[in-house]
Amino acid sequence: MGSIAGFIGALVLVPASCAGKHLEHPYKRSDIDTPVSLAVGTVRTPEFNTVTQWYVIIIQVEKPLPLEQIICMMGVTHNPTEASSCSSNDPLLRADWIIWDKDQIVAKGSSTTKADSMFTKEHVYKFLGGFPGKSGKKYVLEVKFTQDGTPLNSANPHLIVIQQRYH
Repeated sequence: MGSIAGFIGALVLVPASCAGKHLEHPYKRSDIDTPVSLAVGTVRTPEFNTVTQWYVIIIQVEKPLPLEQIICMMGVTHNPTEASSCSSNDPLLRADWIIWDKDQIVAKGSSTTKADSMFTKEHVYKFLGGFPGKSGKKYVLEVKFTQDGTPLNSANPHLIVIQQRYH
């Protein structure tokens, strides 16, 4: 998990290096960018091609709700002071994920209940985890939302998978 934090930290430091396809977020060369409901249940992405590179899994939401509320609901508090204003039901965004190569598990993990985030003027990003891609492989991401996050659905959540780029 420590290596994931390092990759996530590098991603946060170089968001401008990911330019291209999806102009609505700083991760513009995403391999997957799809609207998603945060209701309890499982979501599977279509197959996506990879190269030998590290990939990051993210949930992106807009900010139609007060920022403090979104921070609590997404589990992106950075300190006890922020967390003290959250309800006992927070965070609502809780998920387990698996990367599949046909019927074999390539990687799996779970969302954290604090930090692992990035903020822009329009969006909040929660990093769910990361995995190593291999050239020529086609993967499917399966995300199981384990707590009812539907109050966040008004924030237009998107599930994003992107290549980590270093510059």
